[in-house]
Amino acid sequence: MAVEENYVRLEPHKPVIMRFDAFGWQPRKITDPDLGFTKTVKALVFHVIELNGEPADTVFSVISTKAQKEFEPYLEHDRFKNFRFQVVKEAPGFAPPRIMAVTPIA
Repeated sequence: MAVEENYVRLEPHKPVIMRFDAFGWQPRKITDPDLGFTKTVKALVFHVIELNGEPADTVFSVISTKAQKEFEPYLEHDRFKNFRFQVVKEAPGFAPPRIMAVTPIA
């Protein structure tokens, strides 16, 4: 995991633990890796205030609809603010992140 250019970049098989204080939806232009054409997708973007137990001020973006659905139950009423999320990218390339664990903040 690395924080580069003001965003969290996941490395394959290296879980990170993040805490968020805000989220939003943002259009993103991406290039399809197989077909090469550009399309616009809706990204779920979190403001990260804690990364692996250390204070942070960066963002974590999720463009995979499958991964977005994992976060969806925590968006209503800002429930995500009450948890730390352990997230992992299971493969190199365009593999979506997956939530490994959700821990309540004591």
